Amino acid sequence: MSGPHRTEASRRGFLTGTAGGLAAFAATRSLPAFAQEPYHPIDEIAPAFAKARASDPRLAGFANAAGEFDFTHIRIEGKIPKGLRGAFYRNGPALFERDGVRYRHWFDGDGLVQRWSVGPSGISYRGRFVATHKRALEEKAGKFVVATSGGGIAIKAPLTGSDSTNPSNTSILPVDGAMWALWEGGSAVELDAETLATKGYVDLGQGSKGAPFSAHPRVGEDGRIWNVGSLGSRVILYRLSKNGKLEQARIQPLGQPGYYHDFLLTSRSLVVIQSSTQSDATRSIENGSFGSMRAMPGKPMKVHIFDRETFDLIRQTELPEGFVFHFGNGWEEEDGTIRFDMAHDRNGDLMLEFFKPMRGIFPDWNARAYRVTLPAKGARLVEPLQKQVEFPKVNPHFETRRNRFVYMSTMATAGRTDWFDAVVKIDLENGKDQVFRYGPEWMIEEHLFVPRPGSVKEDDGWLVGTALNWKKQKSALTIFDAAHPERGFLARGWLDTAMPLGLHGQFVPASA
Repeated sequence: MSGPHRTEASRRGFLTGTAGGLAAFAATRSLPAFAQEPYHPIDEIAPAFAKARASDPRLAGFANAAGEFDFTHIRIEGKIPKGLRGAFYRNGPALFERDGVRYRHWFDGDGLVQRWSVGPSGISYRGRFVATHKRALEEKAGKFVVATSGGGIAIKAPLTGSDSTNPSNTSILPVDGAMWALWEGGSAVELDAETLATKGYVDLGQGSKGAPFSAHPRVGEDGRIWNVGSLGSRVILYRLSKNGKLEQARIQPLGQPGYYHDFLLTSRSLVVIQSSTQSDATRSIENGSFGSMRAMPGKPMKVHIFDRETFDLIRQTELPEGFVFHFGNGWEEEDGTIRFDMAHDRNGDLMLEFFKPMRGIFPDWNARAYRVTLPAKGARLVEPLQKQVEFPKVNPHFETRRNRFVYMSTMATAGRTDWFDAVVKIDLENGKDQVFRYGPEWMIEEHLFVPRPGSVKEDDGWLVGTALNWKKQKSALTIFDAAHPERGFLARGWLDTAMPLGLHGQFVPASA
């Protein structure tokens, strides 16, 4: 396989660029190094959750999915906007218990991909678990037998590589007519875009099978795909063609270990930012790799800026200490100044918060939106915006370009820290925001911007997202005018059941 700017990532270079190569790495590595959490024996988790759920209906968001459903015509409030046609996909962990045993960490659950088809005839729904190797073994056994990042499982299956533990539960990516279900510690899994049937693990070639491929790929202006993979103190940088063929991959040193879940892509650069965390391997045996992660107080976040075509390191800098799961968008000026937005939490132990829901305790979300400027020379600028936010998204037509608006999930109920109940449109130029409050009975998920067909205006389109109404014990898909979300929803489609809270999604427009 050939591609431009191959440099050291030739067929042989990718295999031998690190001791033993990625082929050996993928076959022998343990789970991605993540956390430090007080140890809770696995046999305490399910009873604690059951006791809490009996009196707290919000915990439906962290219970097993009731099944794999198909609903051809769901009830709709309002009117679906003319021009909004396509499929909204969401991936997320959705099976946490088997045979009386419950996982210790939210991110360990088996991935369930949901597809909401939106069109002139209404909204239909389909949900399917990703048929991973892990899931097949455990379905047959009737219990958990595979190692997890949260630890505690009595392991009965051999660890033959990252994909033997891959729950494929984090995100979704449309590629060449198919969908790739993603998990940051291993391979993508290809699904049929219509039926959601699992086709198999994606092998990009060049010895990369089983290598970490993050759940947050970035798509450039020409449709090419960039991604990263965490190797502790090193990073794999990927570039794929728009139809998913590997053009280039290169392993680069970062100097020190540090967690990164997302990255930034500009018109010229790829930016990796390591949170202020470090893995304590001595704790990973009893607590899993999530449980071995600990904050590094006083240590800044490390910023590594690479040329997005050659993958050469351009420069490095720092940002204030903390933890970042997600960035919205990054763009670059002619002189090399890079600007972006992020949801930044000063709590470097943020990963530990997601042990709590498995025991029936809600996490504390305290990330704040920031606008960041990294000048080519001189001091950085970090400007605070909205408090208590996550899941930043922008108009996909403006990714890698200068953008004015970013949309996030936020909390609007006074004193609330447990979950998001509002969406906010933030104007990055003047700091003003427009908020729609779902209400305290709602727990909302990531909302996506869907551009109006043919429009070039940045906020001309729709904001589409899913949410759980815990009072009604039902999940719903809600559609807003992206220019004015504060005016309320245009349409809402209701399921007759509650689905577990998901993570990341994509909207794929219908073919003309």
